[in-house]
Amino acid sequence: MNSKTTYTIMITGGGTGGHYYPAIAIADAIREQAKQLSENIDIQCHYIGSKLGIEQRLAPKYDYPYTLVPIKGFSRYISLASFLQNLILPFRLLISWFKIKRLYHQLDPIATVATGGYVSLIPGLVSHRNHVPLFLQEQNAFPGVTSRMLAKRAMGLFYSYDSVKDHIKDDVLFIKSSNPVRSSIKRIDKVKARMLMELDPDKFTLFIFGGSQGAMNVNKYIAKRVQSWIHKYDIQILWQTGDASYDMLCRQFCEHKSIHLKPYIENMSAAYSAADMVISRAGALTLAEIEKMRKPSILIPLPTAAGNHQYHNAKALESLGCAVIVEESEFPDKPLVKHLNNMINSPDKLINMANAFPKLKEDAAEQIARDILSQLQIFYTWSQDES
Repeated sequence: MNSKTTYTIMITGGGTGGHYYPAIAIADAIREQAKQLSENIDIQCHYIGSKLGIEQRLAPKYDYPYTLVPIKGFSRYISLASFLQNLILPFRLLISWFKIKRLYHQLDPIATVATGGYVSLIPGLVSHRNHVPLFLQEQNAFPGVTSRMLAKRAMGLFYSYDSVKDHIKDDVLFIKSSNPVRSSIKRIDKVKARMLMELDPDKFTLFIFGGSQGAMNVNKYIAKRVQSWIHKYDIQILWQTGDASYDMLCRQFCEHKSIHLKPYIENMSAAYSAADMVISRAGALTLAEIEKMRKPSILIPLPTAAGNHQYHNAKALESLGCAVIVEESEFPDKPLVKHLNNMINSPDKLINMANAFPKLKEDAAEQIARDILSQLQIFYTWSQDES
């Protein structure tokens, strides 16, 4: 009986949940898809992330071997802390380069899959230098710096928004797919979900969140109005605040029985399932989750996002009738309050918005994993007859 041959695929991307969770979703799908290969082939995924990103807290919770390096992007803020951070950036890059280079030498991977964030740049460059096939997954309408730098070195670039091709002119194979969402994100019974989130099972529930890092400006705007909303509409609020806003909001609302504050929510399946509607930022991962969970939404794009990509991300859902966009510049004109009123007071409108979401043809992570393994089978001439 022949022993198994083990191959390693590097999965990299992080800094925020918007890059980390797609990486894990693809790793999960590769692990499942690999079971359909020859019984003598075993494929393992090794994750590379940053010690300074959200993955520092999350990576130990997943059953993938992982390596974290001390990398962080260039800070554009004007402050002493940013100046010091940028001053030591070259040293962080050098340390990360040697650590990742040594890791590639030790594991001899057959491919790298990069989902963005500064941490994925060095693995992408090391892959190219070592002639290891590189695949990119770009979530946003305006591609990130890493995707733009690595595109000419990649075998394939998976994308969700067509406008990506307007910004990347390199000779790369573009492969259309939706954005990958964790397999753990799935709809559950609403009453059960509300019990899991310690909510009133019978009240209209508004879920507010700003992505994995929160949204300070949105939080401050809503904080001034949330109690009037509760009084006017008799609703309850589930609010993922982000770490930066939690203490500020907790001082105001922790004792309020209809406002449920969480700095970060692990069980997003329960949070989405408990909600009747959502107010959130418009990061690509957030929109992919909202689409999968079919939740009517008010979307507030991050105005400082590169290329205003969150606005363009959100426009795709608004054009389908699943969501409405409110920009931060419009806050004084109160369109958010108007949309909230229209949606809460119109149950039929919420039903129509939920029904307007397109039916997902195929899980994006499964499609990406299948395409990657198919290309690697050709590249490495794996044989189904090995067994």
